[in-house]
Formats: sequence, C-alpha cells, structure tokens
Amino acid sequence: MDDTELDTRLAALAASVPAGEAPPLPKGQRRRFAASLAVAAILVVGVTATASGAVEVVRQAVIGYEGVENPGQPLQGARMECMSPREAEAFLAARGFVEVVWQVESGGASGKGGSTVVQATAPEHGYVVPAAIDRDGVLHMVVDQRTGAEPSGVCGAMAMP
Repeated sequence: MDDTELDTRLAALAASVPAGEAPPLPKGQRRRFAASLAVAAILVVGVTATASGAVEVVRQAVIGYEGVENPGQPLQGARMECMSPREAEAFLAARGFVEVVWQVESGGASGKGGSTVVQATAPEHGYVVPAAIDRDGVLHMVVDQRTGAEPSGVCGAMAMP
C-alpha cells in the first residue's frame, strides 16, 4: 500500500465518523476542570486587587515627584520640617494649598508594629516631612510619629512637636 492510497482510506474513514460534541469528561476530570476555573477566577480577582492596591500605595508615596521644598518647587525653602503639623497645615492653607493629604506614620522605631494612616487634616503632633504634589494637584505631607523618630533638615535638634 502506498502513501496516496493510505491517505485516501484515512480521509474516507474520517468522513464516515459522525461529527458531534466531544465525549463528556469523566466525573473526576470535570471536578478538576471546574476547580481549575474557580482558582483561575480567584487569582484574577486577587491580582487585580493587588495591582489596584499597589497603585494607591505608589500614589500615597508620591514616588517620582520633586519634593515641594526642593529648588524650583512651590515651597522652596519653607522649612516646614521645623513646624508642628498644625502650624504646617495653617501655613499651607494661607498659601492656597487646600488639597492636602496627611500620611501619618506611627509605631516602633524599627518599623515593626507601625501603621500608616492617611487623613485630610494634620495630626496634633509629629515631625513634618514635606513630600510632593502629585499629578492630580494633591499635596502629600508625611508626619513621622514613630518611636525614636528624628526631625530632618535644618531642625535636627528639635524635640517632637
């Protein structure tokens, strides 16, 4: 039998097989397939939530933006790190900064047991760390209340306000 004759016979055999749905999977395989689909759906939701959370964390950290007190920035030389958070809030309001987010860092000095709270008003105490203005025009300020925190810049010997 040559290849041409074999091809013809195989084509005739394939044509004679009734077309239809694929045979059902055995019960064990159906359960595994359904479980795989469920796990895939959960992973998609988890990855999406993680990505959304990561975007918010980066936004809060204002990575990639110049600091507001850096040369050429709107509050160049303002020395807000020497102010209490409430003084800094009044200072900013007097200069037209109405969209300010305060990120309050608290907890242990080593970063263990600490927390980050983002709020619309300045806290009562802590070291002010001027951050940046994001592309939405929101000014981000950080207030360090961690145990053992030290002021930055020219106010290095100042006690925590």
